[in-house]
Amino acid sequence: MISRPAWLVLATALAASLACSQGQPVPAGTPATPAIFLPAEWTPTPAPPTPDVPPGWEEFHAGRVHLWLPENFEGGDMGVKFQGILDTLKSLGPEFAQTAQIIEQNPDVFVLWAFDPQPGPSGYITNAKITKEDVPGGTSVEDYLDASVELMPSYIELVDQGLVSVGSYEAGKLVLSSDIQGLRGLSVVYSIKDSDRFWNVTYSTGADEFVERTPTWEQSIRTFQLDG
Repeated sequence: MISRPAWLVLATALAASLACSQGQPVPAGTPATPAIFLPAEWTPTPAPPTPDVPPGWEEFHAGRVHLWLPENFEGGDMGVKFQGILDTLKSLGPEFAQTAQIIEQNPDVFVLWAFDPQPGPSGYITNAKITKEDVPGGTSVEDYLDASVELMPSYIELVDQGLVSVGSYEAGKLVLSSDIQGLRGLSVVYSIKDSDRFWNVTYSTGADEFVERTPTWEQSIRTFQLDG
């Protein structure tokens, strides 16, 4: 239903979130259990035809996808900036060579990548990314989430899983904890069902920033739109 290479691509996207970080050590006292960073339960409401965008936010548009983020975010359409992101990864050294290689081999999966250029206290670069995956007809959100969790690599742990809605779309939500080279992050992945395709909108930040950033993620996902 969901292939191991496909989930490897998504996991690589999480790993690549760290590639632009400053590589600073995690401060002493960083909690070992990510559950305390979970946001309060969110009950989404159907999005209006024109999304309620906070003042000053910027629209990021790539192909059929529209997503709004705070104005300080940079990046955009992977179809336009794909090579620039690859070059950045490769310039960081051999430890990121595999990440760059997997992204390079799957150019049709990555749709949009945006990031806050100001690193957090731990050195984590907060970012939002969108990937896409075509699936067999009849694949349910529940099945897609279950397969995703089953295929997670060892450096990513499931914190929470559930069903939500994003506008008029059925969707699933995963909260994931990652620990890569000592840098701890938390990610929220919204898997949005669009007929025989899933759009995965992933928001990632340092574990020490998750509570602060959660309201931004909840506002941003409400602005997600697809052209017909």
